[in-house]
Amino acid sequence: ARRSLLRVAAAAPRVAARAALAAPRALHRPAPAAMLINAGPRSYMSVANYSREDVLQQLDNFHAEVLATNWADYLNLVYSVPFWEAELDKLTTIVQPYLHEPEVGAKFAKTQEM
Repeated sequence: ARRSLLRVAAAAPRVAARAALAAPRALHRPAPAAMLINAGPRSYMSVANYSREDVLQQLDNFHAEVLATNWADYLNLVYSVPFWEAELDKLTTIVQPYLHEPEVGAKFAKTQEM
């Protein structure tokens, strides 16, 4: 029994060394080529489609709402401006396909000036 314990004790460092060498190989496998190809940045894609009339209507509504607000009412501005900024971000995205048209481009430029 004593001899078997000595063999186990003598073999333990070798087994531990083999396990230590095998572990990094298992943890650091190179990624497949297909994963590396698709790892690049993604462009923004949207399935929401807005017609030209919808975009013009939303631009008109936003312009009218911001222009007609009471600019002397501080509390109204504190509550409204964050929502207007979010709406302007949304409008900036949906107006992109129609910016080349003179009417839409001019209206959007006027809205951005506000």
